[in-house]
This record gives sequence, structure tokens and C-alpha cells, in this order.
Amino acid sequence: VCAGCDAPETSNHIMQKCYRSHGRRVARHNCVVNRIKRGLEERGYVVIVEPSSEGESGTHKPDLVVPRQNHIDVIDVQVTTDGHSLDNAHQPEIQRYDTPDIRTMIAEISALQVTIEFHSATINWRGIWSGQSVKRLVTKGLLSKYDSHIISVQVMRGSLCCFRQFMYYIGYSRDLT
Repeated sequence: VCAGCDAPETSNHIMQKCYRSHGRRVARHNCVVNRIKRGLEERGYVVIVEPSSEGESGTHKPDLVVPRQNHIDVIDVQVTTDGHSLDNAHQPEIQRYDTPDIRTMIAEISALQVTIEFHSATINWRGIWSGQSVKRLVTKGLLSKYDSHIISVQVMRGSLCCFRQFMYYIGYSRDLT
């Protein structure tokens, strides 16, 4: 049993669900968002981070909104758990944000009639990308192959930080003497 969670103490639980590593999980997610944002800005795009909108179905905060020429790209990042297909996790994330409320919020960003496309950056806590997700982002020019490799390493480092945080909270320390 995990330290106070009443859940099995597995790597998957520690990296994705345990309240003791929550802050590190958020930092890992934000690291991915910031890397994609930086890559887009280096290519000359203006990137809006976490615009918020109240709608009939609640508050919506997609991670990145990228106005480009005659369309707007909306990207949401998710670092997923093990035990299911990454491509199966990719599609619901797109559908989650492709709603009338969010389309209205995004359309207000541009005074022109634009096409709005929704994308997910889906990667698991081990640094493995959804094939559909990374292929779509690279094909659309929203992510470079180089950045996809860097993000994989950053996610693995973030997962290690989750583990270290967990171990710290349960009182484990290495005696280096």
C-alpha cells in the first residue's frame, strides 16, 4: 500500500496519481508546454498560453493557442499513464476541446474568419509519444522532430523528480557516509 493513499505502491501510481508527487507532475506537464511554446516562438509565432473561458460545460483552459495565417491551432498537452494505447488517449483529448464554447472563445482571438484546428501533445510518463500525436504536430509544423526528442527526455526527468519527491515524503534518504 502506498504511503497514505491506500493504493498499490507502483511506479505508475507514484508518477501519475499519488498526491505526494502532484506538484512535480504539474511541473513536468508545464515543462512540455513551455518547450512547445518556445519552439513555436522561435519559428516566429505568437503563442497564447492557457486562455480561459467560462462556458456551459465549465471552465476551459487549453494549454496553447497559436494564431497562424488563416487558421488557429489549439494544442493541449497530456502526460498519460501506462496500461492503454497512447493513440487511444490522443483522440479524446482533441474531442475534449473541440466544443462550441471553445470554438467561440478561440474565434474571438481573430477578427477574421479562420479555421480552428485542435491537437493534442500526448506522451506517457516514460517519455513515449503517441504516434498519431507527434506525427500530426510535426506535419503541421507545430513541433520539430528535435523538440520531440528533447521533450521525451524532459518527461523522463520530470518522472524521476516525481519519484524523488515521493521518496522524500515517505522519509527515504540515502546515507552517503
